[in-house]
Amino acid sequence: MRKRAAGTELIISVLAVAFTGNYFWTVTELSWEAKANGIVVGGILPVLVTLLLVRIGVQLARGEASLAIDFGGWTEANCKRLALIAIILAFLLLLEPLGTSIALALMLFAAMWVMGARHWPSLISVSVALPLIVWASLMVFIGTRLPQGPFERALFARTGLGLSE
Repeated sequence: MRKRAAGTELIISVLAVAFTGNYFWTVTELSWEAKANGIVVGGILPVLVTLLLVRIGVQLARGEASLAIDFGGWTEANCKRLALIAIILAFLLLLEPLGTSIALALMLFAAMWVMGARHWPSLISVSVALPLIVWASLMVFIGTRLPQGPFERALFARTGLGLSE
């Protein structure tokens, strides 16, 4: 009997917990209203990962699984997964220099493209509208200190809306 490669399941789980830890670390100065949803979701995620670890531990003890990592070859789905991971890493690297709005717009466009979206009006409208909603709701109305780039600085200089640095 071939053992199931359970190590593969741990990759996204570990990355998700690390991302949640990063979120908790970066929102400590925000008001509770601004971070409430993230804390609820972020509080549930470690519980779910713990349940996954227990399940994998039981399967390891029974000899049904191993900690091997098997991506199943270069399938289209696996290539998309790797591309999405690369897009997320690029987003995190570009967040400080480009600011939240531009980095988010680029990430959304690239992720939708990788997932197969090719309808230009949808790609552009979602990639523009969502960062504007994030800017207006989080940075202007709530006053969240997200990384500001040229877009946010230009809007603040032109309108006075948002946070000055």
